[in-house]
Amino acid sequence: MSERFNRMPESIAAILGNAAGQADGLGKSAAEVYLFDEYVLKVRPADGWDTVDTQILRWLKGKLPVPEVAAQEVRDGRDWLLMTRMNGKMLCDPSVMTKPTLLLDCMAEALHMLWSVPIQDCPFERSVEDNLARAEKTILAGRFDPSDCEPETFGPGGFENPKSLLDWLKSHRPKKDDVLTHGDFCLPNLFTDEKRFTGFIDLGSAGICDRWMDLALGWRSLKHNSDGHYGKTYPKVNPDDLFRAAGVPKDEEKLRYYILLDELN
Repeated sequence: MSERFNRMPESIAAILGNAAGQADGLGKSAAEVYLFDEYVLKVRPADGWDTVDTQILRWLKGKLPVPEVAAQEVRDGRDWLLMTRMNGKMLCDPSVMTKPTLLLDCMAEALHMLWSVPIQDCPFERSVEDNLARAEKTILAGRFDPSDCEPETFGPGGFENPKSLLDWLKSHRPKKDDVLTHGDFCLPNLFTDEKRFTGFIDLGSAGICDRWMDLALGWRSLKHNSDGHYGKTYPKVNPDDLFRAAGVPKDEEKLRYYILLDELN
């Protein structure tokens, strides 16, 4: 484990005791993540976009199947969040990817669970405007890293640079259809007991936004996890079937818009 564990807050150390944790490198955030038998520990910069997940998890308790906050502290500019560990398998697990009906039913159930949560009293805003403002700040500060973008986003046939994409997104904002969104609706963040959907993780970007934020990222995650992008192919998985399963007609314009919006965030 990191040397940072020598400065672990007492409230977290009291729960973990001498338990051994294993580093989890699956995610792409700036957080260090450690898996324990019953808990997950996240250590990340205290001023990050996703550190609001502590408040989100507490607000969602009883509304959705999400981890419970066991302890949380900020120390030396780092945010320490200890959560209960979600049981089951990620939807990207090979045992799930080889069962397209189960996979799509779980994704559809997850979407409808999110959309069923009333947003009138939701204190977390993740609107297009919020995402654009965050992207603009990153670009102007020279911190934008295009290495994780789709190969066709920039260059021949795509946008000249991140600023030109930002300008396009600002001038092509679609009509809003706001619901509660996960914000990073991809297969590793969704769990199943291999019978039905069982829970969400990584909710640091959750909040009020257009339902196509999650539909677009879910479609892209299905595509990448089935077409060999991550090494394996699952020819029976058709990303377009997500719209049928969710009962939402495919909207090519919104699909493209929200995938491109995510490219800058």
